[in-house]
Amino acid sequence: MLKAVWKVDENEEAVYIDCEEEENDDDAEYSQWCNLPDLLLEEIFSYLTMRERYYASMVCRSWYRAFHLPNVWSTFVLEDNTLTRRKFNYYYGWQHVLDHLRTHMCLQSIGRNIRHLVFEPMLNFYNLYEFIKMLSYFAESHDHEKLVIGPKIRSLKFTFPCHMAAQEEQAQVYGTGGRLLEAIKELLGNLGSLRRLELVDLMLERSEAQHLLDEVCSLCYLTLHYLIVVNTTKMEYQLLHVGVFLNLKVLVISPQNLGEDLVQLLSYTALRHLHIVQNRYTPNEVVLIKPISARIWRQCRENNPQLSVHFEMDGVRNRDVTWQQNAPVRSIMYDCPHFKLLSESILTAIDLYRADLWVYGHQSLPRYHQPESFHERVDSLLLLLCRQCPYLHTLVICERISTSTVLLIARSASNLRYLYVRRNAVILECDWPWSPEWSPEFYQWLRSSSRSYEATEKEVSQILGYSWTMLSDRQFKLTRIDLHRSVY
Repeated sequence: MLKAVWKVDENEEAVYIDCEEEENDDDAEYSQWCNLPDLLLEEIFSYLTMRERYYASMVCRSWYRAFHLPNVWSTFVLEDNTLTRRKFNYYYGWQHVLDHLRTHMCLQSIGRNIRHLVFEPMLNFYNLYEFIKMLSYFAESHDHEKLVIGPKIRSLKFTFPCHMAAQEEQAQVYGTGGRLLEAIKELLGNLGSLRRLELVDLMLERSEAQHLLDEVCSLCYLTLHYLIVVNTTKMEYQLLHVGVFLNLKVLVISPQNLGEDLVQLLSYTALRHLHIVQNRYTPNEVVLIKPISARIWRQCRENNPQLSVHFEMDGVRNRDVTWQQNAPVRSIMYDCPHFKLLSESILTAIDLYRADLWVYGHQSLPRYHQPESFHERVDSLLLLLCRQCPYLHTLVICERISTSTVLLIARSASNLRYLYVRRNAVILECDWPWSPEWSPEFYQWLRSSSRSYEATEKEVSQILGYSWTMLSDRQFKLTRIDLHRSVY
C-alpha cells in the first residue's frame, strides 16, 4: 500500500509529495477529517493563507473540493509576496515581482467569489500598482460573467506604509500620490456596491485629497455604511466629501480632516458613531488645529440626537487628545503605552463630558514609571471620575491602584457594569484614609475586603452582579471594548 509523505526543504517548507510503501494493516483506524461538512471546511480554509490552502487541498479529494468553495475566497489579502515570482536584478539582486499570468488565472478563477479586499502595507509599489490595474481591468470587464468582480465587492481596506525607516530615530513619514493614487481612484470608481471603505495613512497633499472620494461619492452615496479615513492628509484639510454619504453609520476620521462645515453636514445624515482617531502618524501640527466651536456641536446635537462621538488615541506619542467642547462624547480610549494618566486629562474629561461619558480607559500595558505612593497615584482621580460621570458603565484601568480603590470604584459608580483591572497592577493594601462621610462599619468592611485578591473579587462580584475577576496581562491585552454597544 502506498503512503503519501511530504518532502520539505532546508526551510522546513513543503515542496512535494512522495509515495512510500506501507504495510497493510486491516485493523488500522483512520480519522474522519475528510468527512467534515462543507460549512466547517469553508470556515477552516478561510483562516489559512493562500499557500496553506494549496497544501491543504492536496490532502484528499474532499479538501480539494473545499479549496474551490466560494466562502473560502470571500476575503482576499494582498501582501508583498502574494502572487509573485523571483526575478534577478543586476542592481538589487533577487526580487519578488508580480506574476501577471498567475494573477490573471487567479482572478479569473476566484474573482467572482471576492467580497472583501485587503491591501496590507507593501513596500513594493510596482507590484501594488500592477495588481490594482489588473483588478480594475477585471472589474470593468462585463463580457463574461466570471470576470465581473466590481459589483460583488462589499468592502475595501487600503493601508499605506508611510513609515519606511528601519529605525525609529530616523523616522520619516511619506505619503502616497501620483500614479498609485490614480490607480486607487480608478479601482474605487469600479466598485459600486461598497458598504465599507478604509483608507489609512495616505498622507496626501491638500490638492490631492480634494478629489480623493469623487468616484465613491457618485456611486456609493446611499450604500456606504462604514467609512475610515485616518490621516488622509499631512496638514489640516476638511474632507467635505464625507458628509455626502447620507446613510453612513460609522465614521472614523482624524482631527486634521474634521471641520465645522463637515460637522454640520454630518448632523443631517444617519451617522451614529463618529470616531476621532489620533495615531503615531498623525502630524504634530494637529495640536495647533482649532477645535470645532461649541455652537456647531450644539447644533449637531439638535439635528442628530443619536450621534455618539468617540475619542481614540493610538500610538506611542505622549500627547493628549484634541478636546471638542460640547461634543456628545461617549468614550475616551487610550492605546498608548507611553501616555501617562494625568490629572489634567481626567479633570478636563469630567468638566466637558460628565453627562455624556459612557466608556473610559487605557488598553495598552504602561511603559513608564508608576509611583507606589498613594498620594502620587491616580486612585482619587479615578474615583472622582466614577462619581462625577453618572452614566459611566465601562472602565478600563491599566495604572497601579490598590484593592481598596477597586472596591470604592465598584461601590461609587452607580451604573458601572464592566470593570477591567490588571492583577499585576493592583496593590494589596487599604491605603485610603478614613473619611468623615464613612461609617465605622463601612471602613471596617473596606479594610477586611482589601486584604486579599480573592476577597476583593468576591465583593466586587456581589456589587456588579456577576462573577468578576482581575485580568492577567495577557488577558488585558486581548480585551476589546465594543464602543457601539449601548446599555441605556
